[in-house]
Amino acid sequence: MRIELSRYVNRVLGISTNWRNVIVTAGAQHAVKLLSQLLMRRRTVVYVENPTFVETVAPMRFQMARLIGVPIDNDGMNTHELENLVKKYGPGIVYTVPNCHNPTGVLLSRDRRKHLIEIAKRYGLTIIEDDPYTSLYPNTEPTLRSVSDDVIYVGTLSKVLGPGLRIGFVIVGGKLRDDLEKLEQHDFAASTLNQYLVYDLLRRGVADDVVKRARELYPRKLKELVDALSDYLPNTLLFKPSCGFYAFISTKVNAWELLRRGVKQGVLFVPGDRFFIDGTRQDTARLSIGSISIDLIREGVKALRDLITTT
Repeated sequence: MRIELSRYVNRVLGISTNWRNVIVTAGAQHAVKLLSQLLMRRRTVVYVENPTFVETVAPMRFQMARLIGVPIDNDGMNTHELENLVKKYGPGIVYTVPNCHNPTGVLLSRDRRKHLIEIAKRYGLTIIEDDPYTSLYPNTEPTLRSVSDDVIYVGTLSKVLGPGLRIGFVIVGGKLRDDLEKLEQHDFAASTLNQYLVYDLLRRGVADDVVKRARELYPRKLKELVDALSDYLPNTLLFKPSCGFYAFISTKVNAWELLRRGVKQGVLFVPGDRFFIDGTRQDTARLSIGSISIDLIREGVKALRDLITTT
């Protein structure tokens, strides 16, 4: 399976790597948990986009790392502000979702990618690239790992073959690869049966077929969401999503109260305050196109508008 994964990331993501540098995990979140155990201790400085994906920073918090939020805009993480923060707080780890960011959907610009790698080399930063969505879109920038072998790459097949299979992977070399391989073997988290199933799906080209269909479907779904927001909830988008599953909006009202009312009417979203390092902005929400039918997206946004206007 590691050999097939190395071939898959080369074909689909442009990442050239030896299969020995591919470590299989029980999903991407498991991968981040293991990396957190190996790389982070009390007060380890970790720079993250603010907002960022709450579930992956949870194990970092458990390791008592010191999370430093870096502002983000439509061009991704503000790397100039990152450099200023590094000068203030010192070297550490950068955790980033540069393509199809969760929860904002933005892309890290090409200039900022170059700057990020330069900063990492200049100040001795370790970059962890979390990349669940690049394979699903045709318009993304090259992964950081495809540009620099110093980047620790975290990938997953959950969005391609199904979340329930729980197959993720890390691409990394050297001593960290050896340590990660040993640590992963200690917890027996990755199902042998699931690994065999995924190996067979990769070998027979099923994953490639799914990627091809996804690259046709998901851009249409995201455009439908953005267009519906423009029609029914204008000026609520806080970031302009380029790809991925999400749009991040201002709800104008308390999102948790809005969710309690929305559940009764079948309108679901994730309140946005949890994505911020300091838990602020309770007037924000993450909307997802992941599982909803494209035909229901506009109806859902209209229902959300009605909820907001009556709150």
